Formats: sequence, structure tokens, C-alpha cells
Amino acid sequence: MERFPGNDPEEIVVIGELVNLLDQLHIVYAIGGSLASSAYGAVRFTQDADIAIEPFSDKAEAFFSAVKDAFYISKEAMLEAIRLRQRFNIIHFETAFKIDLFVCRDTSYDKQVLVRRAPLELTHTQGTRFFFVSPEDIILLKLQWYKAGGETSQRQWADVLSVINVQADVLDKVYLEHEAGKLNLSNLLKKASTEAQG
Repeated sequence: MERFPGNDPEEIVVIGELVNLLDQLHIVYAIGGSLASSAYGAVRFTQDADIAIEPFSDKAEAFFSAVKDAFYISKEAMLEAIRLRQRFNIIHFETAFKIDLFVCRDTSYDKQVLVRRAPLELTHTQGTRFFFVSPEDIILLKLQWYKAGGETSQRQWADVLSVINVQADVLDKVYLEHEAGKLNLSNLLKKASTEAQG
């Protein structure tokens, strides 16, 4: 299915360049954040991209060499993020578009997010296949960020509602409710589901 997440086509091409490199290096990734919620729900522009990636210490040198000519990247920040399972970013020289790369933590849920990733083809990418966080997992991740932010971010909440609304007929509700329980998000999921249906 072809989707248009709302960003400038040039920025989507930049993401395509990166995911092609990740594929070539056999580094598993899943696009998340607002790009994922736009792909599954209401389209909105985002100024950067969030991508979850598996730990890749054995491929770090190859990754650095592959991206350093087209993107600003701090090798030290990359290596530290891999070691601590944290985030680092790269910035495309030509467009200044920023991509945040989240090295997955050693938790069953983080690993599951990558296992459950879903392929989509985006407009303007001429057949490039992108792997996105699943619609169920982008709901759960957005709810986690909403909760961590003191439940004040209307943007995160709106993203959750739009994905629930648009994907209502295809969501795996058993998985969604089960994982929400494990992540202590059941009440927020219930509230979001009720509001989206209303």
C-alpha cells in the first residue's frame, strides 16, 4: 500500500537513502514517531524522523563510513548510543533534515517492535520499501511518550486518536490490550479508544 506521510518529498528521499544503507548492512530498523502515525492515521508534517534500530556494534564502522559523506554524524555519540542502548542523530548535509536513531533496549517489548514491523511503500520513493513500526505498536509507543510527558502533549494524543480511528477495522485489539496491560497503559488505551470512537 502506498502512503504519503506529509513531509517534503525531498525529505522522504533522504530517509530512503538511509534505509537503503541499513538494508545493505542488514541492520534491522523500523520507522516510528510522527512519520508512522501519519502513515497510519491523519497526515501531519514533522521536522525530523524517528527510526528504531537493532544494536549494531559489529557494523558500527561500516555504518559510519556509509553515512558520513551525506550526513553529519558524531562517531563518539553513535558508539555511546550503541553501548548504552540510547539515541543518536544524523543530519543530512544538503537538506538539514534530522533523523533520530533509537538503539533498541534489551527488553522483550523493544525487540518485539522490530519483529512486528510492517512494510510500506511511500509516495515519491519509486518502489523503495520502508519498514514501519506496526500500527498497534505506534499507538503503544505514543501512549508511553504521552504518559512520560505528564499526559500533556496534545500532539501525541491526537496522533494516537488518529491511528485508532483510521486503523480501527484492522488493529489487533487482543495484542494491543495485552501489551497495554504489560506496559501499564490500559487506562490510557481505554480512554483513547473511547474518545476515538466518539
